[in-house]
Amino acid sequence: MSEIAFPDFFEDPSEFSLRTMVNQLANASPYGGSEQVIDKRNERWLATVSVSPRTHDEAAELEAWVASMRGMTNWIQLYHLQRPEPRGTMRGAPTVQATAAGAGTVRINTTAGSTLLAGDMIGVSGLLLQIQQPCTADGTGLLVAPIVNRLRRALAGGTAVVWNRPTALFRFRVAPEAISYVPGYTPEATFDFMEYVA
Repeated sequence: MSEIAFPDFFEDPSEFSLRTMVNQLANASPYGGSEQVIDKRNERWLATVSVSPRTHDEAAELEAWVASMRGMTNWIQLYHLQRPEPRGTMRGAPTVQATAAGAGTVRINTTAGSTLLAGDMIGVSGLLLQIQQPCTADGTGLLVAPIVNRLRRALAGGTAVVWNRPTALFRFRVAPEAISYVPGYTPEATFDFMEYVA
């Protein structure tokens, strides 16, 4: 098992999606209709990437990359391909304050007045985090950022916050279909990924 290099043809996908798969248990009463849902707090990111049709020569690289993933054995680092940087103003070299596992916010030391907007992605210690709502750093540079996915592990104070192409590790969710060749070109290919938690 090893990490495979990020392929150039993912830089401009024909289609992309990133969403969380929440690990939950739902029960419904067969008599009264009441329901109970339990959040097991072990969500993972799911990503779908489609690459545009290409010539047979160009498809050779795609075919070799798929084979190098060895089904679901190897992994790559993926970021939000449509929002590689925050829409907010936070830049520079921000760091986090120590935070316990399971927290729903991240406390970031940055420049006073820096902002993160809903949907912005940041990375900390290999975790890919999405900002839940707009937030602004106070006069001391403390930005308290609510996140949509809880922290899988504790964060050490002083750990760098990645704002430019923050990544997480992903594997194929299912082994993809073979790359197809039809007369004159290779059709669009779609790949489904699930976050790999080491």
